[in-house]
Amino acid sequence: MLSLVACVLAVGEPTIHNLSFSGPRDWTYDARLVVPSGERSGLVVLMIGGGIGNDLDWTVPATLEWNGDVIPMTIDGTTHRDAPRISSALAAHGHAVMHYSTIAREDPKRDRWPYEMTTMAPTELLSLATLAATCVRAHPATTKDRLVLLGHSMGGQRSCVQAADDPAVVGLVLLAPAQMTRTGPDDPGRNLNQLEAHAQLKARDTNGDGQVQGAEIPESSDLDEDGTLRLWEASAILARVQRAAMPPQEGPDSHGIPFGEDALAKRPLPTLILYGNLDDAQSHHAPILQDLIDAGTLTSVEVRILPGIGHQLGPEQDNRLGPVSNKAIEPITAFLQRHRHPVQ
Repeated sequence: MLSLVACVLAVGEPTIHNLSFSGPRDWTYDARLVVPSGERSGLVVLMIGGGIGNDLDWTVPATLEWNGDVIPMTIDGTTHRDAPRISSALAAHGHAVMHYSTIAREDPKRDRWPYEMTTMAPTELLSLATLAATCVRAHPATTKDRLVLLGHSMGGQRSCVQAADDPAVVGLVLLAPAQMTRTGPDDPGRNLNQLEAHAQLKARDTNGDGQVQGAEIPESSDLDEDGTLRLWEASAILARVQRAAMPPQEGPDSHGIPFGEDALAKRPLPTLILYGNLDDAQSHHAPILQDLIDAGTLTSVEVRILPGIGHQLGPEQDNRLGPVSNKAIEPITAFLQRHRHPVQ
């Protein structure tokens, strides 16, 4: 089922199509398609959210209340919405963009988000992303466009897997993607070296200031050359050692979804991968991905580590988040510019 309502804004503004489509459990999921005015790039970008769920706008609330405490979530104390920020920037460059909610209209816990929602399995979220791609390809405004997937975190892994089996996908943009590389033998899909990396950082912090800097950093360990040895860097160095000693590995992660490195090798596509150097959750994948690029295994992939931003691809301060940064948006638009394909 596909329903749609179009709202045309002022001259020069994009056309907004509010859509819905059927997904897992025969529930209904909301989507928004932004179609730019003027010259079109010939690309439509499907945004695939991360984690176990996201609302339509990829909202980060200003605060959360938990056990009577008000917990600040954002740096400036205001709610921010990353999906419209990204889609507006891409539409300004002529790209159509669709983003969607993983919280179904029929979800009995819908009104409790962000505290609760009905959890879907990662395989259901992969199915939902595939159905979203079908929705945007069927829309009259984008049926002639070429499809690019833009995935965040676990949505990045799902984007890789989806692209490996869908010939309609012509490119990938992955933001802080998870489960991209194996960090050791029989990796179920997590950072196997995190505890050891923590221990190493603690041992190397000889002055006890909570940071490993200056002479405390072993040679060639500061992978992003920012003067601080971070958890993701220590984890990546340990993963390199583990990978060098283990035989070739096959098989999916513990959720039954292939690792990103396998999916990318299966069907090479132009791929931009961005990590933030404040992201201790996933940036340990970046050096391993670069090793695979240098070895000729992932020939169509470009990976970058961006300074001063975290897992949400925005600034972070005392566990509070800022909106997605122009440091991430600018390389995305530059990458898409190189792959424009105007419809004749």
